[in-house]
This record gives sequence, C-alpha cells and structure tokens, in this order.
Amino acid sequence: MTTNDVAKGNVTPRASVSDILLDGLFTGMIGALVVAAWFLVLDVAAGQPLRTPALLGNVLLHGTTGTGIVTIAPLEIAAYTGFHFVAFIVVGVFLSYMMTLFERFPIMFFVLLVLFLCLQAGFFVLDAILGAQMMHQLKPWSVVVGNLLAAAAMAVFLWKRHPSVLARVERLWDDNQ
Repeated sequence: MTTNDVAKGNVTPRASVSDILLDGLFTGMIGALVVAAWFLVLDVAAGQPLRTPALLGNVLLHGTTGTGIVTIAPLEIAAYTGFHFVAFIVVGVFLSYMMTLFERFPIMFFVLLVLFLCLQAGFFVLDAILGAQMMHQLKPWSVVVGNLLAAAAMAVFLWKRHPSVLARVERLWDDNQ
C-alpha cells in the first residue's frame, strides 16, 4: 500500500483503536438516544411519560413486570437507562470495528445485515426466555420501529465516518454479476 493508493481511494487506511472506540461510543450513543426518544414520544402520546424505561427497569432489577401496573420510579428508570446506554455503546463499538473491516472486505456487508437481524430477533428471544412478560406490556411493532430507527441513525453516522463503504457496496453487487 502506497500513499498514492490511499490518496486515490484505492486502499483505505487502517483505523486506530482510538478511532474505532470513539466512533463506537458515538454510534452507540446515537442509537440509544434514538430508541429512548422514540419510546418517550410513544409514552407521552399514551399519557404515561417514562413508562417504558420504568417497565424495563423493573424487569431488569426485579425480573418481573408484576400485575401489569408500572410504577414510574427513579431507580428503575436510572438502572434501565444506564444498562440501555452501555448495551448500545458495546454494540456501537462492535459495529465500528465491523465497519473498519467492511472497508477492507466488502463481503462484511452481509455479516452486518445478519447481525442486525440477529439483534432484532434477540429482543423477542429474550422476551420469550423471560416468559413473554414484556410483550404483554410493549407492542412488538414499537420495538421493531425503534430498532429500525436506531439502526438507520447508527448506519448514517458510520457511513458518514466511512464514506468509501457505499462505493464498495456498489462494487460488491457489480462483482457478483
């Protein structure tokens, strides 16, 4: 790899660990904020602000949703919000790393697609393991829409940070014909 190749866009320079971690931090924060905002809008529209993080915090701390009545308490909201952001940051760092691989190996597009589908299904599997308690409280379509919004926001951020990726996806399709 020469400097000329990098300048022409033929080769993507390798990202440093700090670049991957910082991109992952921002990617995760963006995803977490989008999902939190989505459910805040739904909760406010239903006349119960912060109901969703209180419900999920109750499940996280106590393992149950009880009788279906959700008490909005600061401890449950804070616990779930912290867990939610840490989980999204971990996913964001992993996606950032995957994106750096994607720049070098375009076939990673399919790995990222399968990863998204697995993460999407993961919530429903987790719910089934917990006895399908959350789906009686949360509507499945709201979870799917929230995840799609977060994935779109995270993808836009990562694509802005890695502009060569879109060109590589186009070439990936060309190479298969």
